[in-house]
Amino acid sequence: MANTKEIRKQISSISNTQKITSAMEMVASSKMRKTQDRMEMGRPYADRMLSVIGHLANSNPEYKPLYMSEREVKGAGIIVVGSDKGLCGGFEH
Repeated sequence: MANTKEIRKQISSISNTQKITSAMEMVASSKMRKTQDRMEMGRPYADRMLSVIGHLANSNPEYKPLYMSEREVKGAGIIVVGSDKGLCGGFEH
């Protein structure tokens, strides 16, 4: 059975790990908030660009974009998105 000194050392180690994890979580939360704010600031630009592109596409009915033309499907691909940063919350699920 572990003696008292080893138990105290283990408790101290766990406490330090909790502090580090808490600090990392606060940093990640701050970075996420800044990114969300930047994304929100860019939303009007994206909305306007979508509107302009929509008007351009509808202005000429003979216009056929290269990527929108029908063609034979020769294969399929899979795109995998992941992260190696940790503390990603629901991102990985």
